[in-house]
Amino acid sequence: MLISCNKIPNKKLSANGKKKLDFSFSLSNSVSGINSKDWEAVAGFGSPFLQLPYLSVVENQHPENMCFHYATIYQDSKPVAITYFQVVNFSSETFENYIGKENNEVSCVITSYLKKHLTDHLIRNVSKINMRLLICGNAFVSGEHGLACVPEINKTEVFDVLADIIYEISETEKSRGKIAAILVKDFSTTAKDVADELKEFKYHDFLVEPNMIVNVSWPTFEEYLNAMSKKYRNRAKSILKKGGELQRKHFSANDIKEHADQIQKLYDNVHMKATFRMASLTSDYFVEMKKVLKDHFNFIAYYHNETLVGFRTSFVLHDSIEAHFIGLNYEINKDLELYQNILYDYIKETIEHQLPKLTLGRTAAEIKSTVGAEAYQLICYIRHRNPLSNQLIKPFIDSIKTTEWIPRNPFKDVTLQGA
Repeated sequence: MLISCNKIPNKKLSANGKKKLDFSFSLSNSVSGINSKDWEAVAGFGSPFLQLPYLSVVENQHPENMCFHYATIYQDSKPVAITYFQVVNFSSETFENYIGKENNEVSCVITSYLKKHLTDHLIRNVSKINMRLLICGNAFVSGEHGLACVPEINKTEVFDVLADIIYEISETEKSRGKIAAILVKDFSTTAKDVADELKEFKYHDFLVEPNMIVNVSWPTFEEYLNAMSKKYRNRAKSILKKGGELQRKHFSANDIKEHADQIQKLYDNVHMKATFRMASLTSDYFVEMKKVLKDHFNFIAYYHNETLVGFRTSFVLHDSIEAHFIGLNYEINKDLELYQNILYDYIKETIEHQLPKLTLGRTAAEIKSTVGAEAYQLICYIRHRNPLSNQLIKPFIDSIKTTEWIPRNPFKDVTLQGA
């Protein structure tokens, strides 16, 4: 069913005082309900993470606290844009470590008296807390993976329609529980002028941890090492020497399934270190991703003395390698420099595929810069529903806001070009 774009109260009007009516959109809460022909007519102009095979795996292996919405936008009945949404349900366990801590950034509309009594109320009722965040984008990968448009469309108008879609989804979700906040993620600085259209609908922009990207121009790994300054080249060789005790194995879907318990433990080791855990995956996610994407998804297992001690995953895209989830045994991580060897192995993989870019994601920016990753700034937009949502959503926002770190340049006579 097509929905006309006239839902949002007090919405900005066009210059003649009337909202354009030539846009409409269709909504689905499952990949199976999407008009695949219309979706695919647009998906090729956007992120590979908007392709239906990938989205099907995420939906089929989704965390218990997550559900999905998909929208196709039409102009004069022609598909011109697609948008992808995840709804994350945060339960009491998410907030137990945060409630009661001093918070000087709560909205100024809450006085000190109200803040105290609000916090007391939250502490008494923590087991009943259930906050829902609507995300336009993908919580599992960094970058602009929530929206794609055909080249000829006016993107400012698409963002107007996006606000309509979010309103419609929020209304639909009321039966499961009200949406407390809406997050639209992750836009590059070059897209900010267009994405700022969301400010017309009371969204606030903020910077998040940068996406760390290695621009790969070396034909061999040896030439990559030779491009480094002596200090970093010696450091890399020392790390690689320690990692010489590690054995690597490409896992098939059956291999992943066979080692599911060990893989889950290694994944959880890394996942549980996160300050704010949005959603947890199971090893079945990796099994299904390998089954569906085949050679476009790699799962590399790391062994030491015949014991599985780590893994790394990656997507092989048309123009880059996208590093995905990893798992580590932290007891041997330092002695064998497991994590650092994983970073170098990602670079080797990118060179072997003769691709120009390696995307390493947002975490551990300083360490990633030591292997040549550059920081590319990302901007998100958020809209809170009320002061209570502001307090509850703060741990999530703090977990993705930028933090101080020192960029490193491992190369000789090269100025990094991150934006």
